[in-house]
Amino acid sequence: MKQGRYAALAAMFAVGSVASFAAAAQGFGDNPACAAPAKLAVPAADQPDATARERLKDCDSESLYYADGGKPDFVQARLCAYVERDRGNELVFGGSGVLMMIYANGEGVARNIELARKFACETDGAPAELDGRLEHLEAMAKAGAKADRMDLCDDITSGYMMGFCADRGASAAKVERDRRAAALTAKWSAAERTALTRLRAAADTYFDAVVDGEVDMSGTARGAMVVGAREDLEKSFSDALDAFEHGKFPTGDAAALAAADKALNASYAAAMQYYKQQGAEGLAGTVTTDGIRAAERAWIKYRDAWVAFGAQKYPKVGADAWRTYFTQERERALKAMAGE
Repeated sequence: MKQGRYAALAAMFAVGSVASFAAAAQGFGDNPACAAPAKLAVPAADQPDATARERLKDCDSESLYYADGGKPDFVQARLCAYVERDRGNELVFGGSGVLMMIYANGEGVARNIELARKFACETDGAPAELDGRLEHLEAMAKAGAKADRMDLCDDITSGYMMGFCADRGASAAKVERDRRAAALTAKWSAAERTALTRLRAAADTYFDAVVDGEVDMSGTARGAMVVGAREDLEKSFSDALDAFEHGKFPTGDAAALAAADKALNASYAAAMQYYKQQGAEGLAGTVTTDGIRAAERAWIKYRDAWVAFGAQKYPKVGADAWRTYFTQERERALKAMAGE
């Protein structure tokens, strides 16, 4: 459920805790620019009636508003957002945040910058984010019909919101990746699909190990870094599959693999030494040599899963070619970790 997803994201993205973020937002009521908007009444006609509220009691305004891969329903998103607002604005992409965008952009309702200001003042965030949103809305008011669309992520300043906005972008990207994958595999045999499922499982294990062990989770922007690292891996996976399916296969023989493996070992040793030293100096954050080692072991299984998948789907490509390709990919990642 969305509430569970937000709780998990909040635990990962918050600076210290969700409470610390909420505390940072408590000063919103003291912002002089919010005094007048706070008194503004919301048109009754814009709000859901009792029947709609019952129908929308479990709604998700984020999905209705963004509709990744589909057509947004701004009217239902507005009605749903009012229901979420009445529940206490517990969602980042929901309630007053969605209402701010809807009224600022005039989506499914007449544009109303004053109402957008009201909902901006109700939307959690760092004080500087509220200032930025209010300035943004003022600029939109001056631009009139020529104003560009506003998004909740346009004026972020906090690591907390960076994480949520990165996740919002990742959600949209996943829908597009899934669409591409479905088109690529539409005519595959059952055996080929099974091989891909096994590869996907190994990929998930490896990607999780990278995020858990090779991404520094100590900074305020850790949420964005986690999402970014995962997205980079997912994009590489998707791009590789797309290239192979279009005949752009990896090349490499035993000699090429030996050279790639030698370079990998050197970069792995360099990364381990780098983080051992960083750890001794208190500069490694949450990255440890144990975490790198665990990711490396998961990568070996991931590489071997590509070999098995390739044997099923592209039998003309030799095992050494697959191993060379993915060894070189991992070596580049380790070299970057070592600061090279």
